[in-house]
Amino acid sequence: MASQTSTQVRNYTNHASLNLNCTSMASVKLLEDRIVELEKQVYGLGKELHLDDQQPETSVTDNLLHANTLISSALSGREKINEAIKRLPELNKHLDISSEELDMPVEAKLHLLLLLEKEINENHKSLNEVQELMPVLETDSLKDVPELSEKLNELSLKQLKIHEEAQAFTKNIISKVEKNPPQGSLRQTVDRI
Repeated sequence: MASQTSTQVRNYTNHASLNLNCTSMASVKLLEDRIVELEKQVYGLGKELHLDDQQPETSVTDNLLHANTLISSALSGREKINEAIKRLPELNKHLDISSEELDMPVEAKLHLLLLLEKEINENHKSLNEVQELMPVLETDSLKDVPELSEKLNELSLKQLKIHEEAQAFTKNIISKVEKNPPQGSLRQTVDRI
């Protein structure tokens, strides 16, 4: 019985490894076919490349890496462009036509735009105002606001401390005046305190 079970296990293992080899071979073949198709698209339809053929001077991968290096060096230090590139997926999402929009009749789209017309015009006016004020917003004094906010916080704390001291001093004077009511002129009272 044990030998029969071990034979079944061996047969199952051999069958599984055979299936795994077939699957991996199919995956490799599929990958090779995809590479051949990509090379046809890159190098032209009439030319079919094989693994034994002489490789071009620069491979597609090298060209892509070189292009990536050039783009990266061109964009380094340009924060606005980098921010725009980071937002490209969001922009592409807005540019993609979804099936919901395709199903909507033209009259419904027109009605929706007419409903949003006032809001769109207000947004347009606001954006124009911001563009007109950009030179003011880009001045050095406004660019330093984040750095100066720490100093403002320190000064606010000092002012608060001085205000508390002044209130304590005022209470002290009021309590002394209440204990010793003024007798005579105000100047004499202040001199006594």
